[in-house]
Amino acid sequence: MADEKSPADEDVVKDTEEASEIQSGELDDDATQDNENEEIDTSDEPAELNDGDSASLETQVEELKEALIRSQADLQNARRRAERDVENAHKYAVEKFVKDLLAVLDSMDRALELAQTTESFDASMLEGTQMTHKLLLDTAARHGVEPINPVGEAFDPQEHQAMSMVESADHDPNTVMAVMQKGYKLEGRVIRAAMVMVTKGASN
Repeated sequence: MADEKSPADEDVVKDTEEASEIQSGELDDDATQDNENEEIDTSDEPAELNDGDSASLETQVEELKEALIRSQADLQNARRRAERDVENAHKYAVEKFVKDLLAVLDSMDRALELAQTTESFDASMLEGTQMTHKLLLDTAARHGVEPINPVGEAFDPQEHQAMSMVESADHDPNTVMAVMQKGYKLEGRVIRAAMVMVTKGASN
């Protein structure tokens, strides 16, 4: 005799199947949630820089390079200025002494002019004065001192000081006709301009 299922048994089976379906659905929901969480977690990875950020970094690098180049140039210029200052200090260390010595040279020049124009002046005394004068000039030249005696040269306001202007038919205008007092240079730098008489064109 075949077993017949009662209505109660059928209800139990239905409840069991529904419970299984609900549980299976919950498991599927949990799996889906886990997958979503995994996707969310992967979004925390560092993103690549966009074009704007890259351009900004390149600009900053270029600015830093330019600043470094300027700093190096400033340092090099400062070093050159310091070296030039030291060199000038060595070159012109005796400038004050040379300026004081110019009065002695002027006196020697006047003594020679007087001796050469005086007939009764002792010849041996004249020779000794000339030798002393030459020795003094040679000693000064070894220390970079050279006279400025521009007779017959064109007037140069950087080295000459015009004391008077005279008309002359024998000289071109703006020519040094006579030197009233010699000038001097120290290592190429004028420490005293020559006092000169300069020619000008004849007036009509």
